[in-house]
Amino acid sequence: MKYIFNQHYQCGDKQFHNIFQAFNQQKLTGHFPSFVVDEDLITALQGSKRPSALTPSYIKGLMIKRLKELRRKYNKLKLMYSGGTDSYTILKLCVDNDIYIDETVTQMISMTNNVRTNLEYHAGLRLAKKYEGYLVGKCTELHPTDKDLDFVNDPYWFYDPIMVPGPSLTWRPYSLPKMIRDAGDDDTIVLVGYEKPRILIENGKPYWVINDASAGEMMGTTNAIPFFHDKENPELAVALTYALLDNLKINGYKSGTLVGYHHFKKKSTKMKLLDDYGFTATPHNFVNMALLGKEQYNFNRKTKRFYEELRKEGKEDFIEAMFATRDKIIRLYQNLPHALEIDGKSVKAVGRYSQKIPILQDKFGS
Repeated sequence: MKYIFNQHYQCGDKQFHNIFQAFNQQKLTGHFPSFVVDEDLITALQGSKRPSALTPSYIKGLMIKRLKELRRKYNKLKLMYSGGTDSYTILKLCVDNDIYIDETVTQMISMTNNVRTNLEYHAGLRLAKKYEGYLVGKCTELHPTDKDLDFVNDPYWFYDPIMVPGPSLTWRPYSLPKMIRDAGDDDTIVLVGYEKPRILIENGKPYWVINDASAGEMMGTTNAIPFFHDKENPELAVALTYALLDNLKINGYKSGTLVGYHHFKKKSTKMKLLDDYGFTATPHNFVNMALLGKEQYNFNRKTKRFYEELRKEGKEDFIEAMFATRDKIIRLYQNLPHALEIDGKSVKAVGRYSQKIPILQDKFGS
């Protein structure tokens, strides 16, 4: 009954759930750490046909059917809920179709429960709480504490696959694997809104891929489903990918461009795409447009406000330790081929793509 979405870094004959562990292996052996996504998903997608009637109602039907299956199969259904368009869509599909959610789990940012710092998640949580005690059992809020800052006391915390799954070097106390682990057991399925499809353009041709900066954040977890890339519901991934493709002008992108919802700048284009996906926009424009945080290095407005709070509270030691971690990572891996991207005070691992699948006019290739 256990659901496992296998993904890892393959470096020679060894596998890792943390990119920095993989970098150490690369330094030892010279093998490049490649990003490997669940073979069952890849196999299910290869050769899949484009839906004959690609409509929002068709896509919604795929999502609703799967949610009902999961509700029957597992004793508890829980949702990692940020209140963004992905997780809000899952929430709305459940409450509109009488699919009971046992619990939503939302990680707040502020240590002082400041509404402005928590604004994005606070807005989403208000929408979920309308159903609490009725179609949602409870809405759990996780607030960081002084103890949650202690992870930086370990100078090599960035090797921990729980704290840093995949490439996800956090700038705040946050661990999706820990949240998933704490939320369930073998009788619980945890839904994660990773993520709207993206298409890689290479030499004027589109390819389906997953990049490790998205689904990689739940690497190493069990009984957690990246709902829009669910290997047991591959028709949904195919339909969403073609819905995105229908909104692209392939020749308008440089080779090597990864295109997805957040790549578009115009609000009208994004809203049309949400409609084509069968998604539900939130009532908040700043959430739908991700105005508070999708920066490349994750050092966004939310994180900056969190650091401002720490300074006001006299907790600059945490900030200094985080920047010391950055400096240590740069010293260790700056000369390693295709390893790091560095920008001022920010550093991250170079993104990696899963196996590419050609997207043909009427079906996925192999």
